[in-house]
Amino acid sequence: MRIRSSAGDVLGAGILLGSETVLTCAHVIPDDGLPVPATEVLVELVEVHEARPVPARVAAGCWVPQRSDGCGDVALLRLGRPQPAEHAAPLYRLPPVLGRPVWMGGFPKGLDNGHYLRAKTAGRVGPRAEWVGLDPKSPRDVVRKGFSGAGVEDEATRHVIGMVVSRYDDPVDVPPAERLSVSYMIPVETIVRHLPVVHRWVRGDPGVDRPLVSPLTTGGVQDIGFAQRLAIWLRREPLTGRAGIADVETVVIEDDDHARYEALSRAITLADRELSGGGPDEAVSAAPHGTVPPLGSVDLAIDVTKRTDTEVALRVADRMDLRSPGDTSPLSRVRANAVPLTIVAVGVDRARDPEALVGFMKLLADRGSRLLLVFRDPHSSGLRAAERLFRPEAARIDAWLDELAGRVALAADREHETAERGVRRSSLSDAEDATALRINLTRLRSDPELRSHRIVAKLAAFEHSVRAVAERAEETLKVIDAQQPAVQELKWQLVSYTAMLGAKAESERAELIPLHRAAVRLLAEVPCDLPEARRAVDRFVAAVHTPPEGEAP
Repeated sequence: MRIRSSAGDVLGAGILLGSETVLTCAHVIPDDGLPVPATEVLVELVEVHEARPVPARVAAGCWVPQRSDGCGDVALLRLGRPQPAEHAAPLYRLPPVLGRPVWMGGFPKGLDNGHYLRAKTAGRVGPRAEWVGLDPKSPRDVVRKGFSGAGVEDEATRHVIGMVVSRYDDPVDVPPAERLSVSYMIPVETIVRHLPVVHRWVRGDPGVDRPLVSPLTTGGVQDIGFAQRLAIWLRREPLTGRAGIADVETVVIEDDDHARYEALSRAITLADRELSGGGPDEAVSAAPHGTVPPLGSVDLAIDVTKRTDTEVALRVADRMDLRSPGDTSPLSRVRANAVPLTIVAVGVDRARDPEALVGFMKLLADRGSRLLLVFRDPHSSGLRAAERLFRPEAARIDAWLDELAGRVALAADREHETAERGVRRSSLSDAEDATALRINLTRLRSDPELRSHRIVAKLAAFEHSVRAVAERAEETLKVIDAQQPAVQELKWQLVSYTAMLGAKAESERAELIPLHRAAVRLLAEVPCDLPEARRAVDRFVAAVHTPPEGEAP
């Protein structure tokens, strides 16, 4: 749908839902100063024979402007007269996994009849990860004004899986070859969270089975340690380039361990786009430190109790809307496709056939899934089967450790370079440094779980720490290099005015010396707080120019 002002100017795009409702971004509708805009706009179907503009206004209770934290920015318009329902968009709950090809059509200036762009989904971005990045197929495929509110269509399934909301461009001083431009969309599940009425037009199963949903009361988390462990695992990036190493975590939550089960349910609910992230979220603000996982970090949470492996396969295949040529059985649909999901399966040892289900979980891991497998009995045969099946090859773990050792050495070199450039230890993060990395690497080489599947999570977390130390040092060096010309200029200015101190009376010098010392101290810091250093130099220069009290200027 194309949305115009009453004067005929193109404002943006929209998505027809049913026959009388259009979904768009809140910022597309002109702000008339009212709590809910009453401005009438004109909406029309594009490329539909004999379609005519239809007046529309924001529907009651369906206005969610962008909040200060960047969340929201969705609205529903009520049409003045119905449109043919066959043109309505097929909204679908589809996890916006990394690298999924999509396309979108909008109405940029000069192309009022529409223009189409192609991109690939690029992962979570923005406040609490409400938005999903879209990497353009080419630099010309970045959205621009006139695309906001457009549907984002999945190329494989032809479902609309989100709505265009914004774009980002690097500053003009970034070299053209390095300049980044990215488009953003709001996924369907986030839209439903903000506007529950949209649920009636959405197909596809929710990402979380009803028994696993937490009420998210603000009473607090009882098992904080377990909640932090879950959040760390969900926050971690997927393993890449680790062929033969499954990213699988197993946990045991016994029937009477209500605190641990509630921590699990709470983490799943907070991580789901449709269940969390759209309101004030007292449960998030009141949560203990480190217990809130990223929004969108769980793609599917299944209660597998009493289910067969075929039933679970159907749930996975439907969630991804997987297709397969010829044999359309659930297992064939999974085997024929990549399945890059983060999946939580609860009650694995209570499944109809636990060992068969564990075998299916191995298939999911081989197809690219990250798995959190929850068992209820620490002595179950299913848990023992999982520990055997997901045990990584010793040679692969040893090669990973050797690679990490090389990366630790490189991180240490970069950190040493920052020290040589004058960076003080206190200016670095207290969490970890290269010395701590070396110690932790030694511990990992002798870890009792080195030949267990549990070592994978430890190595992945360690890899993240190594990357963080290296990136922090690299960024510090870039800041130092970028600041050097300005710092040198301030130092020259300070030196030139310092020479004037000799002509001052002793009483005047006594007043000026503390200002001089403050400027010297700030300019000596690496990296330098440039704004504060500049103010300190300016204060000193101004004081040098100020005549003594009672003396004419």
